Amino acid sequence: MKIYQYIGTVILFGCIMIGNISCSEELDINPTAELEGEYFENELRIQEGVVACYAAMANMYGVLLDQGNGSHKILMLPGDDLTNQDAGNANLEAFSGLNSTNGEVGQIWTRLYQMIYRCNFILEKIEEEEVKAAYKTPGLYEINKGEALFLRSWCFYRLWDFFRKAPLQDKRIRFITEAILPPTEGFRMLDRAIEDLELAATLLPDEEYWPLTAERGRAFNESACGLLVKCYVLRARYNSADATDYQKAIVAFEKIKTRELVHFAENFDFRYENNKESLFEYQASHATEQDNAWLDNNFGGGVGQMGAMYHYSTSHWGNYGTGIYGPTEKLKNAYREGDPRKELTFANYTTAVDKDVNIPGKAWDKFGGYQLMKYVTPGRCWFEKVWKINSTNNTRLIRYADVKLLAAEAYLQTGNQANALKQVNDVRARARRSTADGSVSTVPIDLTAVTIDDIMHERFIELAAEEGIRWTDLRSWHAAGFINLAAWTAEDFGYNYTASDFEFDVSTHLLFPIPQREMNTNPEMMASGNNPGYE
Repeated sequence: MKIYQYIGTVILFGCIMIGNISCSEELDINPTAELEGEYFENELRIQEGVVACYAAMANMYGVLLDQGNGSHKILMLPGDDLTNQDAGNANLEAFSGLNSTNGEVGQIWTRLYQMIYRCNFILEKIEEEEVKAAYKTPGLYEINKGEALFLRSWCFYRLWDFFRKAPLQDKRIRFITEAILPPTEGFRMLDRAIEDLELAATLLPDEEYWPLTAERGRAFNESACGLLVKCYVLRARYNSADATDYQKAIVAFEKIKTRELVHFAENFDFRYENNKESLFEYQASHATEQDNAWLDNNFGGGVGQMGAMYHYSTSHWGNYGTGIYGPTEKLKNAYREGDPRKELTFANYTTAVDKDVNIPGKAWDKFGGYQLMKYVTPGRCWFEKVWKINSTNNTRLIRYADVKLLAAEAYLQTGNQANALKQVNDVRARARRSTADGSVSTVPIDLTAVTIDDIMHERFIELAAEEGIRWTDLRSWHAAGFINLAAWTAEDFGYNYTASDFEFDVSTHLLFPIPQREMNTNPEMMASGNNPGYE
């Protein structure tokens, strides 16, 4: 799938652009590329279009040096697990000056809607009778529909979580007037994500349906179940810890039968992509000719970028747009000595990005000498050979440990202490087995009983520095009443610099601002006003 997705992106982008350009009948000029109406003539080409929906993730998790290094700041800096090397990027770490013109806010909004557009395009195309007739493989039409619904739901989930009132775009937009959509209210967008995922789970195949060498990494039925768990738990938290939604999360969780916990380090190792713990990953790759970190993946030809960005935690020059991220003092102090996850999350040596990445480099003077290690552990990471910027190591977006700990919360909140305890102890037992030499550590020990504080702590140390998880947890736990962010200090947030510069306001910063460009171009959004606290 890795090279294939690049090809699909180029083709679909061309189809979309060409299909929306009309020509005068008086011009006797042959088109320079195939028209949309002529393109989807066989099953292979339909698959290229579907895979292009996945490829849109490259513009969120890739490098994109000309655009501030993808969406990593907004996905990783807010919270209490990571901090920047200095007081820079304060708008997303200290919430200082965060407003509707923030570039990262605008970028994640745009990229999510671009991905939604691709999914809507495919959902429309495969309903056309001539396209349906091109299918030869039984059941593939239904599977493709499930894939597009799953990917679109992932975007809806993100938009609701980050912005809440984002417009619900569930149809292909052909005219400017169709792009003027009203803001959503309440749970509407998250509800729609759940509705589509429930259907997708019935349409998607088992993982084994996808050939291991060519297609592994495409969504399967348990991918939808895993995202359903995340959506239901999120809705439960924001709905006063609603037992009904927690119970629905449990139903979705118990449909996951084939996943298992692997060695902790294998979840961030390029040699173990799409492993048995994985439910969904961004399939990092390379352009067919040259991976160009300054271009997004829409330019066509063999040059663009399809890799993943992990240099936000190293000293490589490619992180100039983000600065360097590292563990907060709070995170470093959260692990018990002897927990194998500690050194696999951060360690007192560096990745020698300008030398041999398999040999640890010396310690540095940042973050008390500790480098963030997930995805860049020496011997487990890989970077392209020319500029050493891009990585083809997949970003794990939904993994089983995340879902198990969400299920633990759901079991606990519905009175099933035994199953809640089992999920947490499963994760801790895997941690003990994740040593470098194959021995079993004595830490962390199994719990004899579990509380919501135990589950929150386990998510902190298990999922630290994984994109888009910690800030979602903190805000939604606040909504559920498990924690009170209004009482948190700069130190509680892990902010390492002048406390008076930390400007978090619980009445404003639980949501990001609606981007100013959307406000300026969508009169319905402008009329409704921005999110509270933002002008």
